[in-house]
Amino acid sequence: MALFPNFKTGFTSYSDAHKLIVKNKLWGYVFLPAVINLAMLILVIFFGWKYIGLFTDWILDITGLSKNPEGFFKFAVIAIKWIFKVGLYVLLFLFYSSVYRYVVLAILSPALALLSEKTDKILTGTNYPFRIGQFLKDIWRGIRIVIRNFFIEMGFMVLFFFLGYIPVVGWITPVIMFFITCYFYGFSMIDYSNERFKFSIRESVKFVRKNRGMSVANGMVFYFFFFFVPVVGFIFAPAYSVIAATIAVSKVRTTTSALVPGEKLPI
Repeated sequence: MALFPNFKTGFTSYSDAHKLIVKNKLWGYVFLPAVINLAMLILVIFFGWKYIGLFTDWILDITGLSKNPEGFFKFAVIAIKWIFKVGLYVLLFLFYSSVYRYVVLAILSPALALLSEKTDKILTGTNYPFRIGQFLKDIWRGIRIVIRNFFIEMGFMVLFFFLGYIPVVGWITPVIMFFITCYFYGFSMIDYSNERFKFSIRESVKFVRKNRGMSVANGMVFYFFFFFVPVVGFIFAPAYSVIAATIAVSKVRTTTSALVPGEKLPI
C-alpha cells in the first residue's frame, strides 16, 4: 500500500487547472476570491500596523521606556524600543502565517464553493441549479471543515512542540508537521467536491485519508504558492488550489477503488 496514494494526481492537477482556466476563460471566477483575499490582506496590514504601534507605545509608557534619558542610556533606550517594536511585528507575522491562512479559507468559502461547482460542471457537464439554501449549507460546511482542521492541526503543533525536545525525534518533527499542514490544506479544498457528492463530514474524512497523497500534494503546492510566490501566489493560491482539487477528485472518482470501502459511487 502506497504511503501517499494519488500524490501525482494531486500534483499534476495544478497544470490541468491552469489549462482549464485559460481554455474556459474562468478568470472572473478566479479573480473573485483573489479580490476578497487582497482586501483582507490590506485590512490586516493597515489595522495590524496601526494597533501594534499603539500597543508598543503603551508598553513603553508603562515601563518608563517612553522617556528619553541623556547620555549613554539615551541610545540604549532607543535600541530597546526598536528591538521591542521589531519583535512585536515579527510576532504579528507569525500569527498571520499560522492563523490567517485558515481565516482566509473560511471567509473565501462561498467563492471557493462556487468555483469548485463551476469546475465540476465543465469537467462532467453536470448542471447544478443554484439554490440559496444549499449554497448556504455549502458555505457553513466549508467553514466547519476549516475550523475542524485548524484545531486538529493546532493540536499536532502542540504535540510536536514537546516532541521537538527529544533527541533524534526532534530533528524530523518539522518535516512531519509540514506534511500534516499540507494534508489539511488539501483536505479543505477537496471537501468542496465531497460535499457536492453528498458525503457527510465523516465520509469525507475517510475519502481524504484513503487518498491522502492527493490531499498532501494539493496542500503542498498551495503552501509554496501562498507563501513563497510574491503577491501573485498569495492572491491566486486559493482559487487555483480548489480548481486543482476538483480536477483531482474527478480523476480519482473514475475508479471505485478510490472510494471509501463499502461505499457506493454517488451519481
